[in-house]
Amino acid sequence: MGTLLTVAVVLAGIGASHADVHFVEEIVNRGFGPQRIGARRTTNEVYIKGARQKVKSTISTSEQTARQLRDQGRSLQTTTILRLDDKNVYEVDLESQTYVQRPVPPASKPAAKKAAEPASTDPRIRFTVTETGDTTRIAGVLSRRVIARMQARYMDPETGAVRRENRYTYDAWLAADFPGYKEIKAFQQLQEESTSFPPLISGGIQQLQEVVQDSDELEAHLQALEGFPMRSTIRVTVMRPGQEAETEVFRLDRQITKFQHHPLDDTVFQVSEGLSQIKTR
Repeated sequence: MGTLLTVAVVLAGIGASHADVHFVEEIVNRGFGPQRIGARRTTNEVYIKGARQKVKSTISTSEQTARQLRDQGRSLQTTTILRLDDKNVYEVDLESQTYVQRPVPPASKPAAKKAAEPASTDPRIRFTVTETGDTTRIAGVLSRRVIARMQARYMDPETGAVRRENRYTYDAWLAADFPGYKEIKAFQQLQEESTSFPPLISGGIQQLQEVVQDSDELEAHLQALEGFPMRSTIRVTVMRPGQEAETEVFRLDRQITKFQHHPLDDTVFQVSEGLSQIKTR
């Protein structure tokens, strides 16, 4: 009953604007390590209308990585249609021209608050957020620059010397006061409250939480990081004693290349005719 009420509130709140959201994002994963293993470029076309979202993804990569992805059962061209109003998700493989329909999983129960633990000296965490004051327009949307940095130092328990330092940087251009933000935010809130199905939009604070080592510390800076990321870079580097420069082990770049706020037809969120359905138990 609570989920149905939430859906109704979301639809009523954003339906009055008579406009929906369509944007294109490009995500560049530079791969892991010096060999850039798994490097790829992903282009996502994202559509949001009320309690429905569609994401069409295309992955461009080397023949070797493409083969590895396919061996893992991953397609390079997919469409995911998430319909929270009727609690269904449609996962389309555009390469095989097939799709699977599944019920969306229920929301996860809130995790119990962890009891306070004794302070640890390994790693030693330092977290900072800098609002640079810089602004620019990305895909026509005025955005402000925010840089979040975290350093995790691992010490030698006997000598107290630094064994290594992991460095995490989230360099983002965020926007909140623009047509379409309300619709995006309302859908994200509805999804978080109604299902445990993972978010299909990347580049935000959730992605930073996946790589940092102290998400509790990150929570204290959420207000400064509020907004939709129009462009973002996540870097993970390692510095060891004797090194002259840090070693980059991971980098993910994302940018919105097109943004539109206009009505979308309901057929956008339907499975195309001619696709074969794969039945699941």
